[in-house]
Amino acid sequence: MQRRHFLELSTLAAASAAISTAQDSPATTTRPRLVFTKFLEQVPFDQLAAKIATLGADGLEAPIRKGGHIEPAQAADKLPEFVAALAKEKLKVGILTTDIVRVDKESETLLRTALAQGIKHYRLGPYEYNFKKPIAPQLAEVRAKLKDLAAMNKELGVQGQFQNHRGNNRVGSPLWDLISALEDIDPAQLGIAFDFAHATVEGANAWELNLRRAASHVVAIYFKDYKLEGRSWNPCPLGEGCVGPTSAAVVKEVLPADTPFSLHIEYVGGSGEDRVANTLEAMKQDLATLDKWLPR
Repeated sequence: MQRRHFLELSTLAAASAAISTAQDSPATTTRPRLVFTKFLEQVPFDQLAAKIATLGADGLEAPIRKGGHIEPAQAADKLPEFVAALAKEKLKVGILTTDIVRVDKESETLLRTALAQGIKHYRLGPYEYNFKKPIAPQLAEVRAKLKDLAAMNKELGVQGQFQNHRGNNRVGSPLWDLISALEDIDPAQLGIAFDFAHATVEGANAWELNLRRAASHVVAIYFKDYKLEGRSWNPCPLGEGCVGPTSAAVVKEVLPADTPFSLHIEYVGGSGEDRVANTLEAMKQDLATLDKWLPR
């Protein structure tokens, strides 16, 4: 009886240890890693896919807007080709960057075309305030447009994402206005793409407060960095400016582990093949930084 009792206790202890270990182990993240392919729009689809595949990213935040990889009016013909080229490299379009700001025939057509290619997430275009008019009524108009877009998104089965952006007259710049406009809107239909660089430009000491307040609306994270010299914005490699590992620590604390992030590169100059090569190298380096901040 004593031996049996000992074995039972040993079994319970082993099971308890296994449970404890599982609870103490960090959860495996499924966070998609995207790269924003702005400035790479002129690279042929197959070449772009092959180059991005070498970076270890899961997919693209791809500009399908005026001046983007594909003009919206040509999406029905060219988007399937674009998606097929990416699929050959086991990549996908995680976020479609658009100029959409209202419900209209063109917007719905583009989203239906994207959905047919398996693309369910898109970024909206910007809204701006007119300082010659009262702000509150303008924000109410923006809210009405966002509610209409959310209703369309629900009907189609897609999700819209609104990026907070720096700028004295940009809706979402202070974040409080965007959060207010999105109240009672299901983030499954329309949420915030939280851009750390723009959030710190406009709220150097309040970005964490803003993120925590906005967290229930945040559906994507945008990473890029900059140095602020006076009032001048100077983009730089990730981790060398105002955006640091603390941002990733807060992300891990307040956002779900499957919230996608998109890496933005805006500090590479030049043109032509040199700019393409330098942008890809910058993506590689900044992704390595993010791997340290947000390990898979």
